[in-house]
Amino acid sequence: MTLANPLPAADFADRFKVQDIRFVQSFNQQRSMTAGGNTGYADRAVSLWAAEITTEVMSNAEAEGIMALINSRAGGLKTVLLYNWRLPYPATDPNGSIIGPTVPEINVITDRLHVSFSGFPPGYQIPLGTYFGVVKNGLYYLGQFAEARTANPITGAVASVEIWPPLPASIASGDDVIIRKPCGKFRIVPGSAYPSKISGLHSEIKLSAEQTYR
Repeated sequence: MTLANPLPAADFADRFKVQDIRFVQSFNQQRSMTAGGNTGYADRAVSLWAAEITTEVMSNAEAEGIMALINSRAGGLKTVLLYNWRLPYPATDPNGSIIGPTVPEINVITDRLHVSFSGFPPGYQIPLGTYFGVVKNGLYYLGQFAEARTANPITGAVASVEIWPPLPASIASGDDVIIRKPCGKFRIVPGSAYPSKISGLHSEIKLSAEQTYR
């Protein structure tokens, strides 16, 4: 069997538990300052997610198995799907049972930072910071709600809300939205992954990963 590329969460991210994670936006910006002391910033490229992960302690055999999967990514040539272990589901739906098999959709895109949605369960609560994903032609978008919202109690529609990061141009109205463990596509930074010995029989793994849209 050939391992998939990207490696799905079920085959990698779900195989271990995380004791610590740093999951942040990596802003690609240039800083400048005028003679009058005004500081300015300008985007040089899109903002993407960066992750620093430390697994929970596992047996040495389990750790070697995870390292084998990491090594199968051939440094930065192949990818894995990762989600933020701190908030895999909305805080108001902590195991995803309310959203269940429901698949919401992008509704109206006012601009790439303001979007409305349709198809949520009626009255579904979406707290500030909730993650969501959209998969389109091999591109994995991973975003957050920058405002809290509650779906319409009858229709399940969600009024226009600010999100971050901006939606890529290829994403359009009608595209499916993932709420349960939404993933981004990541490259494991070459040389960043290694097992640390905790005892004679146990290890933990640390690794760094960078999101990619390709």
